[in-house]
Amino acid sequence: MSTLPARAKVEMAAYGASAAALTYVPSMELLPAHATAAAVSGGCVWWLYRKAKTRDFRRTIRSAQRMLGPVTGGAVYAAAAIVPGHSWWEPVAALGWGGLMAAALPITRSTWTPPETLTAAYPPGFTGLVMQMWDQAEVALGTRLEGVQQTISPQHPDFTAEVVAPAGKPVPRIDLVDVAACFGFPVGCVDLEEIPGTGPGRMRLTVAPTSRKRGGSIEDLWAEKVARPGGAIPGSQIVRVEQLPARGDLPARGMVLAAVEPGDVARVSHAQLCSAFGVDPEELRLVADSRGREVLVTLYESAPLKASRRATRDLLTLDAYGRYTIGTAHDGSDAKVHMQSAAGTLHGFLVGVTGSGKTVALALMCAAWALAGLTNWVTSARPDAQMSAVGRHIDRQNAGPIFTWWMLKAAIALMDIRGEINAEVGHDFSAHSPYPGLVLVLDEFNSLVGDETLGDEIAHMTDVLAREGRKFGIGIVFAGQSLNLSKLGGEASLRDQVQGGIGVVLRIAGSSGGIAARQATGGLAGDVDLPDIPDRFNASTSLMDRMHGITDDVPGESTQGVGHTVTGSGATMMRTLYVHLPKDGSPDGLDEIFPEDGSINCLTDRETDALTALGLWHDWTMPPPSKSNKDDSEGAVLPPQFSGISSFAPPPAPAKPKTVKEKVLAAVDRQMTAKEIRAQVDAAAGTVRNALSDLVTEGLLHQVDHGVYAPAPASIGTGPHDD
Repeated sequence: MSTLPARAKVEMAAYGASAAALTYVPSMELLPAHATAAAVSGGCVWWLYRKAKTRDFRRTIRSAQRMLGPVTGGAVYAAAAIVPGHSWWEPVAALGWGGLMAAALPITRSTWTPPETLTAAYPPGFTGLVMQMWDQAEVALGTRLEGVQQTISPQHPDFTAEVVAPAGKPVPRIDLVDVAACFGFPVGCVDLEEIPGTGPGRMRLTVAPTSRKRGGSIEDLWAEKVARPGGAIPGSQIVRVEQLPARGDLPARGMVLAAVEPGDVARVSHAQLCSAFGVDPEELRLVADSRGREVLVTLYESAPLKASRRATRDLLTLDAYGRYTIGTAHDGSDAKVHMQSAAGTLHGFLVGVTGSGKTVALALMCAAWALAGLTNWVTSARPDAQMSAVGRHIDRQNAGPIFTWWMLKAAIALMDIRGEINAEVGHDFSAHSPYPGLVLVLDEFNSLVGDETLGDEIAHMTDVLAREGRKFGIGIVFAGQSLNLSKLGGEASLRDQVQGGIGVVLRIAGSSGGIAARQATGGLAGDVDLPDIPDRFNASTSLMDRMHGITDDVPGESTQGVGHTVTGSGATMMRTLYVHLPKDGSPDGLDEIFPEDGSINCLTDRETDALTALGLWHDWTMPPPSKSNKDDSEGAVLPPQFSGISSFAPPPAPAKPKTVKEKVLAAVDRQMTAKEIRAQVDAAAGTVRNALSDLVTEGLLHQVDHGVYAPAPASIGTGPHDD
């Protein structure tokens, strides 16, 4: 009795007490006792009936074994209660029932086994421990491990084993993430492959935290696939290897710090790095952080950025170093960006396709600027309901090229106004200036500068502000699905101005790694190789699964907000903070991140009075004035006059370069041969030839003879001369 489990002892004591009660209680006319016995027995019968209806006979039989005591005890109680008096057989039946239930205890209770039937379920030592961990983790139900062998030494956990399925069945599909979690190693340390010469009922499992598949060490793998010429990080060497367990929402991870030779800069190919470690890029489990000659490669057991964090005022408030938190980095730390660059600019850029979380990121930036006391003007190519909600918390927000033109015109004039203030106080913009910093957000910048009427002027004024705005506390933040800065003069200098400021790159169009990133950001991201962000985590099905006909139509979780913060030559993968911006008209969560008192930062009275005098402080929705209409009426708003404060007036916009057709028309002032025309036109010979053909077709030139052209007389129709 002393060797029985405690639960068995309690159950046997209960049977003894119940048998004693069955001896006398049924003969006593106690209605509560009768009702209790009927309820217990009847409830057990009803439970068995419900189990039988499920048609799961295995579970039904198990439940019947466990309910055997209450049901049979209820039957004995009912028989003794029905028969009048106290017959001699009642104590015998009660004691017999108690003894029978005690004897049937091992059968009715599968959760314990008497000591005499205990057997060694697992072999001793490392082999038994591995087999036990496999069974307890339930990686693949019904399978077992056989042939466990340590591959290095008894002091190393590396081993191989065979995964064996039940007879007549194949080994089911097993996710390597589950295998890695079973043994507590990074996913890159485990592998599962077919065994040559065997059927699908057996597969080879390799677990190698200190050595890799085929017996090579991590150093050998690195030299063979990563550091070789043309590899993922050519010329690199491992400095340190670490393995860290799971912590909170952060999954377990393995980390490799590597470096190239002094004097070189590490070049990382994310796609090749994923291939070397056997990871699909779409899983977003491998992250490479590059800083000069060093690279930190982190391989997670699962994607670390699936969880998003709600934005708060505290996170968006500047710290002692002038930074605010815009998201959570892949390693769980705060992803911070500087309010101002090291050069003192407020410039920056934000790139992301539709659905990538760009509007939420813009809302976070606007809130951080508001909490820091900056004034904010936002424009975009087209109206947007979510940005209109943000507009209720900032000084000015609207859409369209007309609003943008007026906004930039006012900002240009504001530079001159603030120039006078700077001269009075004796310094350029700083935290001690008597006016607030101003950030202009140009969303969908490509569409704005592509407007047929105002695009060129918008580009010209943006260029001036980006170059000269630092002295006057005016910053430009470019935003859009991609950025094309070709219409801005001196792109290299502009990149130097903007690159060191705020830089956020979310999911972008294209799948060409760093090339796509450079194209999408107009070169503002520099030469940083930014891994592609898929629209969903684990969005693709492996080719092996397709080959086996395995389909998974369950979509992965959205990667909205996942991207990179970019500063100079470095980038950090992160996920932006979350703020509720509904699409169904429900209340948004912007009140939780903008200033608690609801205040909106605006320009000073002196600045608004000066802009009003210049005719620039209105709702910015009326058409810009032109030479033809500026004197049409007395109330017309006049363009700003820069003559009185001309030290920072924008230079005249450069003239548009002439097309090849225009050059050809200007050159042909008499009858000329094609050779003479090519000599006067600075263009490729083939281009001049095509332009001549088009001009003859359009009737702007007259083809006198083969290879001879002349200005078209007024009487000549369209089409070439036909000899």
